[in-house]
Amino acid sequence: MSIISPEIQIPPQARQVLVEVLVAAGRLLRQSHGAGLPARIKENQSSVVTQADLASERLILSRLKKVFPRHNYLAEESGYQRRGSDFTWIVDPLDGTSNFAAGLPWFGVMAALMNRNEVVLAGMYLPLTQVLYVGAKDGGVERNGVPVRLPRPPSLKETLWAYGIDATSNPAKGRRQAEVFRRLAARVRNVRATNSLVDFCYTLDGALGGFLNQNTKIWDIAPIQLLLVEAGGLMTDPAGAPVNLDLSSRGWRRNYAVLGTHPRLLPRVVRLVKQARD
Repeated sequence: MSIISPEIQIPPQARQVLVEVLVAAGRLLRQSHGAGLPARIKENQSSVVTQADLASERLILSRLKKVFPRHNYLAEESGYQRRGSDFTWIVDPLDGTSNFAAGLPWFGVMAALMNRNEVVLAGMYLPLTQVLYVGAKDGGVERNGVPVRLPRPPSLKETLWAYGIDATSNPAKGRRQAEVFRRLAARVRNVRATNSLVDFCYTLDGALGGFLNQNTKIWDIAPIQLLLVEAGGLMTDPAGAPVNLDLSSRGWRRNYAVLGTHPRLLPRVVRLVKQARD
């Protein structure tokens, strides 16, 4: 094992293999983008899958398993494969599938490695622009090899903000989420959202002041949970509480609402969300 710190261990080769599979899967996605692949609905109209998702996931898992055959694997399309290891790979083979299927450029591929319940290695890749973010626990984060640090933001009213929201069959929940949007739009410069990892990447770059997404899964957020903190930011739930990723047999399918930004802006957005709920 190669040691990042006395407490955090990452298997040798893990970072190199992570980069290789993200770039390879990204190349596959880039080649099929704009091909008009049909999208099949999964849980609801906001959750869809294409053949590109499935092909990307097969590629990623096959290559990871050759190097780490004893690790656990949790992937969006194929589910949870447990092997009794302390290490679990979390794979999102195509984040932003609805955008991808519509021919929009807002999509990418993500993966993270967890040691028990903590993310220790993560990466996000944007295939069309070939931008790669990689970070390790206590080791910082890089964008195409250059260290990334979240810039100190201006006031909330001078920032752009990403707000992700999906379909819901619960009218009361829909009204609460719409009220959050109304209050957020009134206090930031503008709301801009791709509802994909692109929002996370723009937050790391400082182009966006932050993101608030009301409906995510563990594979959507495991990478950014590590990368944002390593870049000097924070990710919490909308009430400001820590986000604890659940790898239990019942918990891995759960939904998460997440808020990510610079520590300077976090309390203001938490207060805004509370006011909307009250």
